[in-house]
Amino acid sequence: MQEMWRRLKYLLNRKQQERDLADEMRLHRDLVAAQSSAHRSFGNVTQLQESSRAVWIWPFLETLVQDARYALRTLQANPGFAATAFLSLALGIGANTAIFSILNAVMLRSLPVEDPQRLVQVEVSARNDYFTNPIWEQVRDRQQAFSGTLAFSTNRFDLADGGESHFAEGLWVSGDYFRVLGVPAMRGRIFTPDDDLHGGGHAGPVAVISHTFWKRHYSSDPDIVGKIIRLDRHPFTIIGVTPPWFKGLDVDTPYEVAIPIGCEPVLHTDHSALAARSWWWLRILGRLTPGETLAQADAKMKALAPEVNRATLPTDWDVNGKREYLQRSLTLRPAATGFSDTGSRYRTALFTLMAVVGLVLLIACANIANLLLARAAARQREISIRMAIGAARRRVMRQLMSESLLLSVLGAVGGLLFAVWGSRLLVRFLSTAGSELQLDTTPDLRVLGFTMGVAILTGLLFGLAPALRATSVSPNNVLKEHARGMVGTRFGLGRALVTGQVALSLMLLVGAGLFLGTFRNLLNTDLGFSRHNVLLIRAAMMQSDIPPKQRPRVYGEVVEHLRAVRGVSSAASSTLTPISGGTWNNAVSPEGYTPKGKDDTLVYLNRVSPGYFATMRQPLLLGRDFSAHDDAGAPKAMLINESAARRFFAHANPIGKTIRAETGPGRQDVYQVIGVVKDAKYETVGEDALPSAYLSCAQDTDPFPEVTFEVRSEQPVETFIPAVRAAVGEVNRNISLEFRNFETQVDESLLQPKMVALLSAFFGGLALLLAMIGLYGVTAYGVARRQAEIGIRMALGAQPGAVIWLVLREVAAMLAIGTLLGLAASLAAGRLVGSLLYGVKSHDAAPLAIAAIVLGIAAGVAAYLPAHRAARLDPSAALREE
Repeated sequence: MQEMWRRLKYLLNRKQQERDLADEMRLHRDLVAAQSSAHRSFGNVTQLQESSRAVWIWPFLETLVQDARYALRTLQANPGFAATAFLSLALGIGANTAIFSILNAVMLRSLPVEDPQRLVQVEVSARNDYFTNPIWEQVRDRQQAFSGTLAFSTNRFDLADGGESHFAEGLWVSGDYFRVLGVPAMRGRIFTPDDDLHGGGHAGPVAVISHTFWKRHYSSDPDIVGKIIRLDRHPFTIIGVTPPWFKGLDVDTPYEVAIPIGCEPVLHTDHSALAARSWWWLRILGRLTPGETLAQADAKMKALAPEVNRATLPTDWDVNGKREYLQRSLTLRPAATGFSDTGSRYRTALFTLMAVVGLVLLIACANIANLLLARAAARQREISIRMAIGAARRRVMRQLMSESLLLSVLGAVGGLLFAVWGSRLLVRFLSTAGSELQLDTTPDLRVLGFTMGVAILTGLLFGLAPALRATSVSPNNVLKEHARGMVGTRFGLGRALVTGQVALSLMLLVGAGLFLGTFRNLLNTDLGFSRHNVLLIRAAMMQSDIPPKQRPRVYGEVVEHLRAVRGVSSAASSTLTPISGGTWNNAVSPEGYTPKGKDDTLVYLNRVSPGYFATMRQPLLLGRDFSAHDDAGAPKAMLINESAARRFFAHANPIGKTIRAETGPGRQDVYQVIGVVKDAKYETVGEDALPSAYLSCAQDTDPFPEVTFEVRSEQPVETFIPAVRAAVGEVNRNISLEFRNFETQVDESLLQPKMVALLSAFFGGLALLLAMIGLYGVTAYGVARRQAEIGIRMALGAQPGAVIWLVLREVAAMLAIGTLLGLAASLAAGRLVGSLLYGVKSHDAAPLAIAAIVLGIAAGVAAYLPAHRAARLDPSAALREE
């Protein structure tokens, strides 16, 4: 400790220590002798000072500082090189850090809760992580693997008292949710198990709000505890506010209002999920008991699974379903990082982009290595002189490497600033109109460590080879007159680096072509309907006073009022809208059809009103549409799409055929096919045609409390929202409304392919530019080294065209080898991104050929400029300079 303090003291007061050391040396020299041989008797003063200084400081640190200063002066003397290298590294490192920041936010960063590493999630063996409330209650009451358990589910709560909805991001949570996570109340109190009783606890319906919600909606009211907040038109008493650092377990969307699971019947009076054994909506987490491992807790949960399955067996499932249910097991996985829908949806895309920006950084490193090789060749005489007068090769290499590492560190600083901006831009890009992502991409220690690790790695990548080459030549050979040609033969490494750049650039160009082709195909694919000029109105009936049996009639009245709005050409209603992410499927039994497999009769369903197909402009191919006569008293009717008609009835006419379908728990109805419509996209734009069937809204005996109205107009849909709101209000003012442009909904479903296409095109273009710069640099350097040879050739009669070909011949060789390597690598890597492609294959000839042609043209332009300059050399001037 005393030694460290002595060394630090020297660094803090260096000038005074140096003066004291010089005075002490002078005193000792005077004391040794006064004769003329004093210097010789006392010894080498400089060496003695260095030995004394070594006791006070760390010699390695001092030489490192000296090398850094020398490297900084060298970069200042070459601003063009420094600026090129800095920008290349800042873009390369910044792009890598930006993508890593997103990955860190959604997959790696631990939750800000107490000891997050001991949190685990309960799953079934089929990787399904949602459970029913009966399963949760069985696990909560019978488990012996955890010190505490919790359950939660995300939801949105409507804060409006009527009309257009105003949503808050909500949570259903168990009574011990906050206690198990170690989250205290900043104001008031948190939930207890007494608050989580069915129908509400002794304190009635209660809520806990987040710090952000308290600050934004209540202006940080210090008397917030005890106030009433209305959620879906029902009053809840606010009992607490959580600290600002707690955002919930969903890292994408911070929660705003949390209410107990037991209060679910308060909001869902006619469709409560608390006793439902087929309503999968809750996630279950546990905290490992101190001293217990994940494997031990997992074994206990597996032992508990049969007992839980028997107690929660759905009574309305068929025999096969019940048998499979009883065979389910419970397993555990770490949950320290929480949950992220962004991480799940964009996982493959993010890792693909991480590979893309990694290749860009490699190309940038190869570019800078080429520049350093050229500079090392120009400084060969200087380096040889230093080594000839006694400098060790290792010391010279360290000085050269310090220049590379300084460049990489400066690039990392610039890259970090670029990454902060870039990651926020990506988050905004991934946000949708209805749901803004609030990912925390602030650089933490992991991001900073990643950035510095990449910086050091890149510094070694582009600096080590030039340093080895620069110090490997014999000083005697370099110092001989006319020895420059010997150094020039060693620039083969530069050509190898350019060949690698060409290969990597071709890979990125091929990838950009595939992803752009995918996005183009998705935009141009036939959806089966028209997405333009359609307004979607999501209507929630739960908050209204309309009895469930009366809902189909009210839906019909709303449609009639919407059709009467000026500017509306047609209107309809449906349970689901296409490309919304929602699905409803069931196995059916078509007349005369024998299933060929387990899922062969799986059909995707929807309930629609008369006029739905005209409103969506989904063509009716055969039969008729629903009419007002297809009501609850009429025979059950069904329309099917082309795929269902082909699969179940082959070439027979499906009109009049019957299909038996399960439309509710334990209830099957027989439907008669009355029409066939064109295939249309159901869940995603990129899906294959799914067998689909459409049922009549008016024949729904148990209508869902939410419905979507579709309104088509030839005018911009946003212009008649007030008129639509008034039309719905004429039927019932208590219906909650949410408006959405159908075109926006479809466009937002393409965010992933759009992001991958645009970013891969940008980075592909950047890689192409870097490759052109590298190719130009190597070619120009080669021309400069061979200036005398070219002058002799021209003096002997060589024509300019022959000189240009002489230069381009080497470029053509590098281009050919790099293209072959790039094509092979592209074909191999294409298999890894097959899930991101649509309408194109990784081995399609067109993207490969187009990428090769673009690269060839760019390489030709980059190489022609120095070749053309070489052809215009004055032979006499070139020979005179030589």
